[in-house]
Amino acid sequence: MFRSDNKGVADAFVSRVAMLATLLLFNLLLNACALDPGLSDPPPSAGIDVTLTMINEIGGATALLNAGGERQQLGYAAAVAAASGYVFVIDSSVPGLLRLDAARGESHLLHGLEDANTAGLYVTTDLIIYVVDRPNRAVLELSDSGWERRRFSDTKMIPAPADVTHTNWGATVLIADELTQRLVMFDSLTSPTGVFTSTLSPVTVAASITAIAATDDSVFVLDAASREVTQLDLYGRVVGTYGEDSLLAPVAMTVDKCRRVFVADGHPDGLLVTSPDSLGDSSRAAIPQEITPAVTDLWIDGNQLYVAAGAFGVYVLAIEPACMGL
Repeated sequence: MFRSDNKGVADAFVSRVAMLATLLLFNLLLNACALDPGLSDPPPSAGIDVTLTMINEIGGATALLNAGGERQQLGYAAAVAAASGYVFVIDSSVPGLLRLDAARGESHLLHGLEDANTAGLYVTTDLIIYVVDRPNRAVLELSDSGWERRRFSDTKMIPAPADVTHTNWGATVLIADELTQRLVMFDSLTSPTGVFTSTLSPVTVAASITAIAATDDSVFVLDAASREVTQLDLYGRVVGTYGEDSLLAPVAMTVDKCRRVFVADGHPDGLLVTSPDSLGDSSRAAIPQEITPAVTDLWIDGNQLYVAAGAFGVYVLAIEPACMGL
């Protein structure tokens, strides 16, 4: 114990230690923010009150030339994706996967399919293509020229694949199966060729899986039977559900970088728009009314929404407000 005549020295010592501790804590926080930008920069956000403005329509009246220079029309758009200036469409009338260059008016058949009545299509930014191949109970990985690089198959885990997405957490391919009602993860880097088997246990997620989408920290699952969207974390745990009181007959879903969820459900007022950040609120974004009951698939590339609408073709719309995190 200090004597009374050393009290001033003791107080000064304690004060100096407290100041040094405060400075140390402050420096630790600064270093943490520098190492993890997420601590200093909030995630991108945008409102759910969305306006969609028509940019382009790729339909039966659109002049497209195939590889032989012959005129070709888009027949029935079952699924759509877009990347690097190209639009990829599963055309049930071909049947097969087409790559469209609307600016040049060109189309190219990349890969024929036995059954093209599927919305299971995903294209990465570097033009790796994933297509659900239902008759063969598999998901195909194709190059940008349509060459089959590999296939994902597991007759026990995914006997009836319905949709596919690619994540940026571990280069994982995520496949939804409509028969087992499971999500199954495949490691896309485990082997350059051959048939893959699942590397992680499946997660039972929904009564009727219709579509899936992945963000940096979540997986969103559209359940047509329950008429809701379920958000899962990266461990398969339910984070929240959305739209259960608002959806009519959901058929397609997509999610943008700001985690705004767009769902097509045949509603005359357009697509349902919601978000985990909206505290359960939702809004409607109008699309051309004639295609509302015909929507088969949705895709977002940047701040553009691509709507596959069967015999109507593909509609491209600008999303406002834009997602500023792009």
